[in-house]
Amino acid sequence: MTRSWRPAACRPMFLFVLLLTVSVPAGYAEEKEDKAASSADSADVTVKLDGTFEAIRQFEVTADNEHLTNLVIERIVPSGTSVTEGQTLVWFETKPLDDKIRSAESDLAIARLDLESDEFAHEQFLKQQTLDKAKARRTRDQAQQAYDNYQRVDRERAIKQAKFSLESSQFSLESATEEYRQLEQMYKEDDLTEESEEIVLRRAKRAMESAQFSLDRAKIQHDRTIKQSIPRDDANQEETLARALIDYEKAVHAMGIDKQKRELELRRKRVKLEQQAEKFDEMRAERKKVVLKSALDGIFVYGTVTRAKLPAKPVELKKGSGVSGKQVIGTVLAPTKLQVRVELPEPQLKSVHVGDRCKVVPKGIADAELNGVVKSIGIVPLTAGKYDCIVSLRGKASADVLPAMTCELQFTTAKPKAADDAEKDGAEKDGAEKKDEASK
Repeated sequence: MTRSWRPAACRPMFLFVLLLTVSVPAGYAEEKEDKAASSADSADVTVKLDGTFEAIRQFEVTADNEHLTNLVIERIVPSGTSVTEGQTLVWFETKPLDDKIRSAESDLAIARLDLESDEFAHEQFLKQQTLDKAKARRTRDQAQQAYDNYQRVDRERAIKQAKFSLESSQFSLESATEEYRQLEQMYKEDDLTEESEEIVLRRAKRAMESAQFSLDRAKIQHDRTIKQSIPRDDANQEETLARALIDYEKAVHAMGIDKQKRELELRRKRVKLEQQAEKFDEMRAERKKVVLKSALDGIFVYGTVTRAKLPAKPVELKKGSGVSGKQVIGTVLAPTKLQVRVELPEPQLKSVHVGDRCKVVPKGIADAELNGVVKSIGIVPLTAGKYDCIVSLRGKASADVLPAMTCELQFTTAKPKAADDAEKDGAEKDGAEKKDEASK
């Protein structure tokens, strides 16, 4: 019984040990493969970008003229020449500039004479305005005096005159009538001849009729004076005075406006003359810029250098070439201190950040490599889908590295783990945990 029990009891334990021995190498192999795959997936990735060396110190060569703008080159240093600070780069023809300055000087002298004439005319205008204002005041006062005379004397006098004329005519009629009656009575009593009597009576009767006619006319004139002339004169006097006051106010107001306008116009001419004189002084100062010199040591190139890049088309400048006053004729680039300009594509914003280090490899120089660090990245796009990026150089660059040369920037970044790989790692981790629990 004892011999048959021990093999039966040990058989399950033996099988478990055998199974554990066989399964351990298999799990170890899978873990090794996973580590190898994970190591391959997390390998560093190199991002390569094109850049251009840029001189940190630059000097734009321009006359920067406001008035002497039509410039003609008499002589110019060839593009690509190494120049020193203070060296003359451009010479301009002087005859056109001198002709323009002489013309401006003549215009300034004429403008000064015109202003002097205007100043004298303004003085005469002020004196004449004083006389005109006094005349307008006298006219107003005369109208006021005439109105006062009419109201105080003339109106009442006209009424009395009409009444007096009527009374005089009435008295004349009465006198003529009485005289005629007395003569007629007298002639009836005396011994005068009939012919003489008729003559005297006829004259007396005629005088009486004339007096009657004068009386009728005086009545009509009296009625017209009281009912028509006096009211009409009242209205005319009121209107005349009102118009005189209005004309006076209008004249004074017009003279005030005219004076202000003339003073403003004269002030404008004074300011214009000052500006013209200032312009002439500036032209004479600009005349001194017949030669343009370099402000630093470097390489002189034609045209404007924009973000480290030379003009897309070659700039041709020679003797006789015309340039404007504000035109940038050329640029002096100092090669002693450089940085790199990069147009960073938008998809690379997630890979390149401020402070990242990189390798800078000049494309035109063999076996040359520099170290760089991202200094800044533009917030808004420079152009569609591209951002302005500046990379500072560490250490001193080779003398062969010059501004406007191109280079390649190499950024080394860790490859991000894909989402599928993360899910796979999670599932494998869960499986491993379950196996551990089962083994326990």
